[in-house]
Amino acid sequence: MTDSSAQQTGIYVITTDPAAVNSYLVVGTDKALLVDTGSGPRQAQRILTAVRGITGLPIAVVNTHDHWDHFFGNAHLRSEGIEDFFASERFAQDQAASAWLQLAEVPAADEPELPADPTELVVKTTRIIGRGDTIDLGGAEVTVHEYCGRTESDLVLQVADALIVGDLIEEGAPPQFGDDALPSAWAQSLREILTIDGLSVFCPGHGQPVDRAFVQAQADDIAAVAAQLADPEGGDAEVSTRQAQPFTYLPTTGIGEAKRIR
Repeated sequence: MTDSSAQQTGIYVITTDPAAVNSYLVVGTDKALLVDTGSGPRQAQRILTAVRGITGLPIAVVNTHDHWDHFFGNAHLRSEGIEDFFASERFAQDQAASAWLQLAEVPAADEPELPADPTELVVKTTRIIGRGDTIDLGGAEVTVHEYCGRTESDLVLQVADALIVGDLIEEGAPPQFGDDALPSAWAQSLREILTIDGLSVFCPGHGQPVDRAFVQAQADDIAAVAAQLADPEGGDAEVSTRQAQPFTYLPTTGIGEAKRIR
């Protein structure tokens, strides 16, 4: 286990399979915040191993939304001693139903230890967070924003000039319009995100960090889908696969799979 130090504070991304999901770690001087936990015990353990290569501080978990690749690792992390789980009110209400609906979507070869009973994946939310709330990590403050569009509740977390956005942004693959997606609201949410002052980097749930121009372009793509759905006679809207310029990560030493963003 790594001792916390001033050199380890910052924002890190840990990318693991299945689904090449990005988990983010925000490290303060007193606590650390882990954003999204993967698809089950194996992926969650890989994420935790990477986290412990960076910091030995107490950890709280935030789930951006209730899709299997972002919260099915919660129960394993609880079994490893993590006690604080933060989420939106909607997530807290819906996660059990989402676990039932989505269990079969997890690749069995990647997560063979998944329970047959999906309720075993559900961890009680210990703190409900929403728009305007803050999380004090000591030397780093996380501001909570709440939107909808990718799902009915998408938490977005601001740390200085960086915004962790979950699946509201997709880089390297087209946006995924599941049964719970709200395309018109999704496009509007991205446009509202661009009005937040002081941001220069946007950290998606999949793919590498992107800039403001990327977010605007993806908002336009999603708005086109929303318009097509509202007017089926208007023709098909093409959803672009957008790729950002390679992101320059900060140099790091001794932290395994994690990459340092800030």
